[in-house]
Amino acid sequence: MFRYFGLLFLASCHSSPLYKHTSEDDNTVDSQDLITVNDIFISVKTSGKFHQSRLSPILDTWFTLAPSSTWIFSDTSDPDVTRRTEGHLIKTECPSDHSRTSLCCKMEAELTTFLTSDRSWFCHLDDDNYLNVPALVKMLSSYSHKEEWYLGKASISAPLEMLDRSMLPEERKVSFLFGTGGAGFCLSRPLVERMGELVNNFAMTGDTIRLPDDVTVGYIAEVLMGVPLTQVETLHSHLEPLRRVDRDMLGEQITLSYSTYEDGEKNVVGLEGIDLERDPTTFYTLHCELYPEVAKKCDLFQQR
Repeated sequence: MFRYFGLLFLASCHSSPLYKHTSEDDNTVDSQDLITVNDIFISVKTSGKFHQSRLSPILDTWFTLAPSSTWIFSDTSDPDVTRRTEGHLIKTECPSDHSRTSLCCKMEAELTTFLTSDRSWFCHLDDDNYLNVPALVKMLSSYSHKEEWYLGKASISAPLEMLDRSMLPEERKVSFLFGTGGAGFCLSRPLVERMGELVNNFAMTGDTIRLPDDVTVGYIAEVLMGVPLTQVETLHSHLEPLRRVDRDMLGEQITLSYSTYEDGEKNVVGLEGIDLERDPTTFYTLHCELYPEVAKKCDLFQQR
């Protein structure tokens, strides 16, 4: 089923997209709710020091399925990345470290740039995410882009509790979930638009509550906007045991990642024969497994 859906996507990448939003109740299609990859603003956060090791595998693999819908947000100019993305590299004025200030600064740049577009969905990814583009389009097709949605996957088992410092001198205890940025999350345009000045002052909000970018998104969405996180189980971050995702499950997953445990063991998807010397991110192997029709140099990364 997914292979058929994926082939439809590949066939439509350079023509009129075929995805439609279908009602689960009556299976009718509302022509005003058509969902295509061109309705999505895919935002990838990175840093100059990762352009070669992390960003290059992205540009070689899943980026090729959505080049006109993907923007790269970095702290460094890079003529090669600008050329390969056809101008979709956005150099922010943010610090190059991994501090809360830097992370929130980049998220503010991502959201404000999204609002200058005409896209219906904002989807944030980190530079260690493999994105299964057709699976993302299929998932978003089950939600109305005209409504307020916050889609993601929490990395904590219970809501985060904190004292809300945004209302000083009166502090109140609040609790909320947030979609971990390492798994990717999506916001519908109506929600981002209602955030208003909170988008333009996102970094300031993060500094006020003293929390990083993905947590700040959850705080704004759930606490201030009253829009709860809708959990999407097919989003995956490096924080979870990725070996549970095997070949039979692969086609339905939206995002995947990789990491190394403290003891040196690699945390990667459960595919046999991954050559981690040649493919340390696993992205080439994943892309060749999912889309052999368009993936390049698969003979270099797949063991026969």
